[in-house]
Amino acid sequence: MKEIILNSVKLCVITLIAGILLGTVYEVTKEPREKQQEKSKREAYAKVFKDATLFEEFDYDDKVLSEYLADKGYKKSTASINEIVTAKSSAGEFLGYVLTVTDKEGYGGEIKFTIGIKKDGIINGISFLTLAETAGVGMKADESKFKNQFSELPAKELEYTKTAKTAENQIDAISGATVTTNAVTNGVNCAIAAYDYIIGKES
Repeated sequence: MKEIILNSVKLCVITLIAGILLGTVYEVTKEPREKQQEKSKREAYAKVFKDATLFEEFDYDDKVLSEYLADKGYKKSTASINEIVTAKSSAGEFLGYVLTVTDKEGYGGEIKFTIGIKKDGIINGISFLTLAETAGVGMKADESKFKNQFSELPAKELEYTKTAKTAENQIDAISGATVTTNAVTNGVNCAIAAYDYIIGKES
C-alpha cells in the first residue's frame, strides 16, 4: 500500500515538474515565435504588393463580414478572412488591400495565404503561409506556374477547369490535385467577396 502511495506521489511530482518546464519553455519562446510569425506575415504582404512599403491594419467588424460572406456561400467552416491590411507606398499613397484567408478544405488540411488586390480591383497575386498538400501533386500550388494564374486578374469570382481555360475568370487546375485547386480557388473567391464588402463599406 505504501509503495502504491509512494509511486503516486512520484508520478504527481514528475507531472508537476514537467508542466512547469513546459510552461516555462512556452513563455520563453512566446515572444520569438510571435516576432517570427509577424515577420512571415510582412514578407507575405510584400510578395503580393511589391510596390508597397507600409502595411496598416484595416478596421472592420469581423462578425458583420462573416455574415456577409456566409450569405455569399463562404461559411467559416470552409473559408474565412483572418486579417485585412491596407497597402501604401513610402509616401503614404493608398495602393490597395492585402487579405489573409484560410480555406479549410485542402487535401492536407488548412491552406492559408495572402492575396493582394489593388485599388483598381486587379489581383496582384497570392502567397502561401500554410500549405501541407501532397508532395509533387498538391504542393505544385506553390509553384509559379499555378500561382501566377491569379496575377493581373480582375477581382471577380473565379472558377477552375480541368481542360484548357477559355475565359478570363478561369484557372487551370493542377493535374491530379483537384481538391487543392478547389480549396485555393475557393479561398481566393472568399477574399474577392470580402474585397467587395470593403469597397461597399468604403463607398
